[in-house]
Amino acid sequence: MAPAAYWFSLAALPAAGLIARFSFAQLPFAPLAYRLRPIELLLAVGALVALGFHCSAMFFPAEVEAIPGLEGPAEAVADLGTASQLAYWLPAVVLLVGLRRVWLPALAALTTVLVVVGVTMFWSFGLSAHLAAIAAAVTITIAIAAGLVRAPAGRA
Repeated sequence: MAPAAYWFSLAALPAAGLIARFSFAQLPFAPLAYRLRPIELLLAVGALVALGFHCSAMFFPAEVEAIPGLEGPAEAVADLGTASQLAYWLPAVVLLVGLRRVWLPALAALTTVLVVVGVTMFWSFGLSAHLAAIAAAVTITIAIAAGLVRAPAGRA
C-alpha cells in the first residue's frame, strides 16, 4: 500500500489546480483552450467519478465496501478480472471522448498516461510503477482542467 503522504499529495493536486485556475484573470493557455459542451462536461465528470471509484475500490476496499450497495462492484473491481478491466477502460475512453477537442499534445499525453495506468495495473508491473502512472494521470488531468478547458457556455 502507498504511504499516506502519496495520497495526501494526490488529493492536494485538485486544490492546486483550482488555486491556479482562479489566480489568473484569464486562462494561462487561452488561445489553446476550448469551451466544454454540456454533454462533454457530463461525460468527463462521469468518467472521472467512475475512475475514482475504481481506484478507491482497489486501494481502499474496506472503506468502499462499507458504503451500502457498493460491496459487489468493489469486489468485482478488486478481482482484476474482466469486470475490473471494463470498469477501468470504458471510463478512460469516455474521459478521452469528453475531452476530445482539447489541445492535441495534451490529449495525447492524457491518452498515454491512461494506457500506462491500465497496463501497470493489469499486467505484471510493480506497485511503484502503477502509483507513478496514477500520479501522472491525475497531474495531466488537473493541468488540462485548470489550463485548457473553459467553463461550459451558459444559455443566453
